[in-house]
Amino acid sequence: MECRPEVIDTACRVKKVPQKSSGFFTPGHVAVGIALWLGSAIASHAEEAQRSPPTDTGEVRAVRVEFDHDGRPRNVEGRVVIEATDGGMLVAADDGVLWTIERDQLRRRDRLDSPFEPLTGDELAEQMLASMPSGFRIHTTPHYVVCYNTSRAYAQWTSSLLERLYKAFTNYWENQGLEIREPEFPLPVLVFADRQMYDAASREDLPTGTGNIVGFYSLRSNRVNMFDLTGAEAVRDAAGSRSAGLRRGSMREINQMLSQPAAVPLVATIVHEATHQIAFNCGLQTRYADIPLWLCEGMAVYFEAPDLASTRGWRGIGRVNYPRLSTFQNNLANWNDETLERLLSSDSRFRNPQTAVDAYADAWALNYYLIRYKPKEYADYLKTLAEKRPLVGDDPQTRMKEFRAHFGDPHRLEQDFLRQMSRVK
Repeated sequence: MECRPEVIDTACRVKKVPQKSSGFFTPGHVAVGIALWLGSAIASHAEEAQRSPPTDTGEVRAVRVEFDHDGRPRNVEGRVVIEATDGGMLVAADDGVLWTIERDQLRRRDRLDSPFEPLTGDELAEQMLASMPSGFRIHTTPHYVVCYNTSRAYAQWTSSLLERLYKAFTNYWENQGLEIREPEFPLPVLVFADRQMYDAASREDLPTGTGNIVGFYSLRSNRVNMFDLTGAEAVRDAAGSRSAGLRRGSMREINQMLSQPAAVPLVATIVHEATHQIAFNCGLQTRYADIPLWLCEGMAVYFEAPDLASTRGWRGIGRVNYPRLSTFQNNLANWNDETLERLLSSDSRFRNPQTAVDAYADAWALNYYLIRYKPKEYADYLKTLAEKRPLVGDDPQTRMKEFRAHFGDPHRLEQDFLRQMSRVK
């Protein structure tokens, strides 16, 4: 798969950037997208920003803002997440979409007397259906609103996979002593019948197209976008005559798809992106906060390994990710004294198409090691990251200081890390 530099950009790091869409994906066998939208007028220092004031009862007060978006006026009701001293705002709408509004875009702002209330699942479902062409339907679960124009069986398979992942992910971190909260918003998922519709609908987050990205989580919209993987060319080619006569999107076809090795990276992508969505909605991470990519992506890779022996596609947590392990171990001869510090202090390797594959492998290996051998320290580090505010950037020195505070001397840890990971089979 060709690496596309225009979508390799910071996903969790949030310095001031021009207002454009960007995303991050892994080149190679798995395409992953975290798409985001950032404005250049939002404060990048905590002392320049303030949160929405509370109501008299202590609840967050709702606001209604009118602003220019793509040359047209837009009205949004939500809550202020960050307000810069120059008048720029980051607003969370009642459907979970984050809007960056520069001062010169803002037309009107009204502070409402009522507290902010997110849309219910039914309200979000109605809104999603209204925004899509005819033919889309809704399937809801306790945490997800799945809007789809695939077969109902495929939507049910997808939502079942997501709910199992949600339960496993949140239970895992609760058992590690972390405070996990219920999502503020219902978790929206768009599932398209084919790649063409998926690509066209994803242009606001990925203006140059999805390319080989088979699914992505948008920090801006809080949605996971994907398409029916039973129609993916690699899977159908692998299935060949065995898929003949199977109804598109039926459970038999889904199970046939999962029996193909070509399905491994595709299912892994969906699990990876859904892991991001859960992490950014359950209190572990904050959207637009400066979460180091080695942690943000490495954790998602830790959870992504599918299980083709299961008709449900994914069964557990922390299984060895053999494609990542192979890349990591093959590169050990090139590991040097600067490799770990560069991974910890900078996201540059993830944004460079020449080094992104290796960076993902290193991030998986480091998270695998820390979760298994330093679980308490890792959990405490996650608590520190959970406190980070949106749009406040950290410099490399801060990143290294925070890592040392939880894990000690990186060079001493590095010796045991390399020794342990070289033995993993």
